[in-house]
Amino acid sequence: MPAFVTIKRKRFAPGSAAASVTVVIALGLALTSPLSAQALRTDGPTSPAAILVEGEAAKVETVVMLTGLAAIERDMMLGILFLNDGLVSTVGSHFTHARQESLPLIKDGLAAAGIADFEPLLVALEGATDDDAVKAAEQAVMTAVLKAGSALKPSDQDRIMAMVAGLKAAHDRFNAAGPTDAVDYQNGWAGLIVERGKVDLLMKSADPAVAKAATDLAVALDDIILSLPDPATAAPVTFDPAPIAELLGQISALDASI
Repeated sequence: MPAFVTIKRKRFAPGSAAASVTVVIALGLALTSPLSAQALRTDGPTSPAAILVEGEAAKVETVVMLTGLAAIERDMMLGILFLNDGLVSTVGSHFTHARQESLPLIKDGLAAAGIADFEPLLVALEGATDDDAVKAAEQAVMTAVLKAGSALKPSDQDRIMAMVAGLKAAHDRFNAAGPTDAVDYQNGWAGLIVERGKVDLLMKSADPAVAKAATDLAVALDDIILSLPDPATAAPVTFDPAPIAELLGQISALDASI
């Protein structure tokens, strides 16, 4: 029987409203018991502002910003994909999503954290007029996004919570009842690819239990990604998101005290 991998988290600083928690990653076995009162909840398919961690108010902002940064990475990935392969969309349209939809949700939080505003880089990207200029501008944006994520100094638990939110957002793009619209499918596809990169960061954790759990999680997510149909399509795509739902059931933040 697959084992639960328990990742114990240290207490927050004295005076913090956040409680100690234990993050449990159940690899290969979906949880059958209901989540505790402090479990991570994501109530919307796309907005990082929908993330609620009851009793963890002091940490919500970091998770929201990580999720928003991941959304910008998704926008960059899709923009470059359309640019390289000529998929169905106006070239660069996803680049505008980053500035118009993803960044506004986290801009104030990033500023409060002392992170330089990279909206000018997004404006420059939208104004690029040839492939080479677009790719150079996109790389500048990605560098700023990765630096911002590092500057937030997220804990392993922050990364796990943001990853769960990102996986849920990707899952909710797919239509379990039938074919998925091409645009939704492409967004879901890119979301899974981005979150797979986040697993790599957890694999580098100083906590051996986290690193081991992330390694196993990477294998499971790779299997899902390899089963995805090609995103280069204008037609609706048939894909059953049940494996993603199962994976989400296997990654849960549970209340515990130390």
